[in-house]
Amino acid sequence: MSEIAVRLKNVLAASDAYRQTMARIVGLGVPETTILVHLLHEGPRTPSSLARRVGVTPASVTAQLDRLELAGHVVRRSNPRDRRSVLVDLTDRGRDLAARLFALFDRDVAMGIAAADPATTAELGRILDHVSRRLEERARDTRGIAADLDEPGLR
Repeated sequence: MSEIAVRLKNVLAASDAYRQTMARIVGLGVPETTILVHLLHEGPRTPSSLARRVGVTPASVTAQLDRLELAGHVVRRSNPRDRRSVLVDLTDRGRDLAARLFALFDRDVAMGIAAADPATTAELGRILDHVSRRLEERARDTRGIAADLDEPGLR
């Protein structure tokens, strides 16, 4: 199984390099492009949910949202469900940029799997869904991860 973990690590490293290049080309940071694409797929979100998604502090996401708002990519609006908070949404300009970023990513991934059998591609999709859910569950289990890291012989 560690061969799969190594290959997934390689995919993640390649994805990080890809995201850094894309962000640099459009003049944003990786967290900002991540916010844009997340808003494209998930719709308006609170700053705190965006901070969790991007993996930064609320103060950091506030600075990132300030930059995105200044660039005309996002707007903050009153949250109709909670007057004390705001929702962040894409502007037309932000939606266009996020859609182009994701479309290029989608095309590049499609080129990477173009030679694969459609049944294999479908199975890979199911497997990746399972891996994503497991990793998301584990990310919320800080005590369990800490305990597992202390296991003797974990290498």
